[in-house]
Amino acid sequence: MKLETNYVQKQVVLQPWKANLFACVCLLLFVPAALLFYQKAVTFSVSLSDIGLFFVVVLGGIIVHEAVHGVGFMLSRQVATSDIRFGVMWRKLVVYACCLKPISVGSYRLAVALPALLLGVLPFFLAYFFQSLFWYVWSIVMLIGSFGDFYILWTLRSFSKQTRIADSPDSIGYVAYLPESKA
Repeated sequence: MKLETNYVQKQVVLQPWKANLFACVCLLLFVPAALLFYQKAVTFSVSLSDIGLFFVVVLGGIIVHEAVHGVGFMLSRQVATSDIRFGVMWRKLVVYACCLKPISVGSYRLAVALPALLLGVLPFFLAYFFQSLFWYVWSIVMLIGSFGDFYILWTLRSFSKQTRIADSPDSIGYVAYLPESKA
C-alpha cells in the first residue's frame, strides 16, 4: 500500500494464545467480582434449550462484535466499505474484521475498542443499574471475547499519533506505517 509521504513498514504478528491466556486469567477474577456484585443468593435453572439459546445468542454477539469493528473503521472516514473484510480463520478459531487500508492509529484504536465498550462495558453498567444477571453474564462473555482486541490495543501503545495502521491480509496482526524520521 502506497502512502502520500515516506513511511517505514513494520509488520506486527500477534499470537492468539496470549489473548486466550489473558482471558482465562481475567475470567478467574470475574467470579469473585460476581459474588460481590450479587451478594444475595442467585437461583436459576438451566435446561438443554437454554444452553442452545445461549450459544445462538453468543454467536449473534460475535457477529455483532465484528460488525461494530467495521462500523468503527467507517467512523474514521478514511476508508470505503470495500477496504473492510470480514471472515473466519477456522484453523485458529479466529473471527475477524479487518481494514486493509492504512488509517490513523487513533482511528484504529477506536475501531478496535468499540465492541468492548458497546457490547461489554455498557451492558455491565446496565447489569449493575438493573441488577440483571442476564446483562452481567452478557457483559462478561463479550468482554472475554474482546481480549484479542485488548491485546491489539496493548501492542499499539508505543506508536506515535502519526503512525498509520492497516490489518495484515495474510496473518493475525497488522502493518504499522511509521513516518520516516528526518535526520
